[in-house]
Amino acid sequence: MIVGGLMALQTVSATDVVTRDMARLPQAARELIDTHFASEKVSYVKIDEEILTTTYEVVFVSGSEIEFMENGVWKEIDCHHSAVPMSVVPEKIAAYVQQNFPGVVINKIEKDKHYELELSNHLDLYFDRHYNFVGIDD
Repeated sequence: MIVGGLMALQTVSATDVVTRDMARLPQAARELIDTHFASEKVSYVKIDEEILTTTYEVVFVSGSEIEFMENGVWKEIDCHHSAVPMSVVPEKIAAYVQQNFPGVVINKIEKDKHYELELSNHLDLYFDRHYNFVGIDD
């Protein structure tokens, strides 16, 4: 009963704002976009304001998406059928992919307690927080 009440409270208190105003993003998010996605046009920015935290999702006209944490650090970059810029991928992970999967690109990268990558050859790679390869899934 308590869990249901908390979930209802969170649902009622959550606010989604959809805008094109890049100034609403944290500075770190704007810098990442300016540096690594400068040629992309922003379709919209979704600001998800929860009780304890705020997250941001930027969707580009191309369909690529970036999810940012409250502090502006990226959590997920999904370029769908195009390549995630290698300049945003941690160097050790980028080197591993280039060495072991030549000609294959990273379509999506997500970081939480570990890094998860989706490659253009439909494999998923997993790395720990120290960028060490830990597994593969097809």
